[in-house]
Amino acid sequence: MPNDISSLTNSKRKKDDEFYTLYEDIANELPNYKEQLRGKRIICPCDWDESLDEICVYASEEYVRGFTLFGGGKIKTIDAYKTNKHIEKDISLIKCNFVKFLVSHAEDYGIQSISVSGYNPATYEGVRFQDIDYSNYDIVITNPPFSEFVEFIDVMYQNNMKFLVIGPQNAIKYRTVFPHLMKNEMWLGYHYHLAGFIRPDGSRVSKQDNLARSCGWFTNMDVSYRHNRLMLDEEYDPARYPKYDTYDAIDVGKTAEIPADYEGVMGVPITFMQKYNPEQFEIVGELNNGSDNEWDYAKPIIDGKQKFSRILIKKKS
Repeated sequence: MPNDISSLTNSKRKKDDEFYTLYEDIANELPNYKEQLRGKRIICPCDWDESLDEICVYASEEYVRGFTLFGGGKIKTIDAYKTNKHIEKDISLIKCNFVKFLVSHAEDYGIQSISVSGYNPATYEGVRFQDIDYSNYDIVITNPPFSEFVEFIDVMYQNNMKFLVIGPQNAIKYRTVFPHLMKNEMWLGYHYHLAGFIRPDGSRVSKQDNLARSCGWFTNMDVSYRHNRLMLDEEYDPARYPKYDTYDAIDVGKTAEIPADYEGVMGVPITFMQKYNPEQFEIVGELNNGSDNEWDYAKPIIDGKQKFSRILIKKKS
C-alpha cells in the first residue's frame, strides 16, 4: 500500500471530492454479491444523475415506481422488476455508472428497486445522504465524498444499513472506522485497488495514480475470503520477527510471513485485512503512525525507527 496519500488528504482539505467511479471497477466488484442483491431495494446516494429525468420521460408510468419528495429534492426510484426493453434501450442515457450497472443487471440479479439521490451544496438541490429515510431501502451502494467518508459510515450504522462503498484504504485506521473492523462488523471488499476514476472534466485518473491505488471497497455484506483459512508455513525466529519498542508484539513484514508457531500478538500490514478470517484470527488493536491516530495507540517503532502502521492480531486456538 502506498504510504503517500497526499491526494486523498488534499481532497479532504479542499473538498475536491468529485471523482466518479469507473464502470470497470463496478463491474469487477458487484457480481461477487449477486445473490445478496436479489430481491433487495438498493439506493445509490451521492450519485444524483439528471439524465434519469430523460429515462423517466421515455418510460411509461407502468415502468416507474415513482418519486419520493424529500427536502426540496427527489429520490428517483426505478422498479427493476418492471423494467422493459424501452428502459434497456435507453441505458446509454444514464451517466451514473452505479445506476447503469444495476439497471443493466436488474433482471438477472432479481433486484427489487434501484434508487438514486444526490445533493448540490451550491444550489441546495437534491437530498443529503444524512437526510435520507433509509427504512425504505435494504442496501446502499455508492462512492461517497472522501471528505465525508467517516460521517457516511456513521450514518450507515445509525440506520443499520447493509452497504458496499468505495473509500480511502487509510480509513482502516480512522478512529470511528477501525472499531467496526475490529468487531467484525465491517471489512474490505474483493478489490483493494481501483482501475481509476473519472474527473468532472471528463479526464481519467489512471490505475497507476496514487489516488486510485489508495482506494478500495468497504462493506458489511458477506465476502468469501472471510471464510478461507490462511495457510501458515513460516516458523518463528526472534531475529526475523523483532519486537516493537512501544508494544509487546512482534513485527510481521508480510501477511504471507505470519509464523504458524507464534501464539502472542503480532503486528501485520494493513493489507492483512484482505485475508482476514475472524474464525482464525482476532484483531486486538493497531499501531498507528499517521496523524489520524486519535486512539492513543502506540506507534510502530523498532530500534528507535518508526515503521508503517500495523494491525495487531492474535491467532485463535
